[in-house]
Amino acid sequence: MKKLVAILFGLLVVAAGFAAATIWNTTVVRDYSSGQYGWAYAEIGVKYDVNNPYTNYEITYRIGTGGLTKAGKDAGYTYFHYNKYPDKDSITSITVVLDGNIEVETDIATAGWPYI
Repeated sequence: MKKLVAILFGLLVVAAGFAAATIWNTTVVRDYSSGQYGWAYAEIGVKYDVNNPYTNYEITYRIGTGGLTKAGKDAGYTYFHYNKYPDKDSITSITVVLDGNIEVETDIATAGWPYI
């Protein structure tokens, strides 16, 4: 019985050592694209292990937005914005500026991990 308790205690100490060895940090990866008439913004939040940042991480959020610049508003243009999720670790934010049904410009911003 004493041997079993000693083995279990040893495993507990080893497991606590592994848990303590993981040091977490957070960061944000952003991208911004602006044309003459529109803009796009993409952002992701990342929680990562400082010792293994490219293999032990978690994407905490993904945001994409866009709109018209002052010049685009003054010109009377409209826009539509949408986000693409090419994989589980990134976001692509796309803003298309329109004059009626004619595409004037497209602004694209992409943020992803790993950021190298």
